[in-house]
Amino acid sequence: MIRRLILRALNENQQLILRSINGKHRSLNALLEELSRKENKPLSTLKLNARILKELGLIDYGTKDAPRPVRLTEYGMIVRTILKVDRNE
Repeated sequence: MIRRLILRALNENQQLILRSINGKHRSLNALLEELSRKENKPLSTLKLNARILKELGLIDYGTKDAPRPVRLTEYGMIVRTILKVDRNE
């Protein structure tokens, strides 16, 4: 039930970003540029969706003045775990 709710609440791009955060990218831009190339998605679209995920408290990447590597928050880890159920990822 919760998984279905999350799948309806988060769009495909937001789910892609959540699944792709792995601690290997030095910045949000590095992650999103890689996703844009691999998935053939506009960078601006991915940036908008990353900002929404940050507003929802699912990811953090600092601020423009104090950037940090992109990471999942505690809630983001929970959501990603729920999204992976029955997907064998």
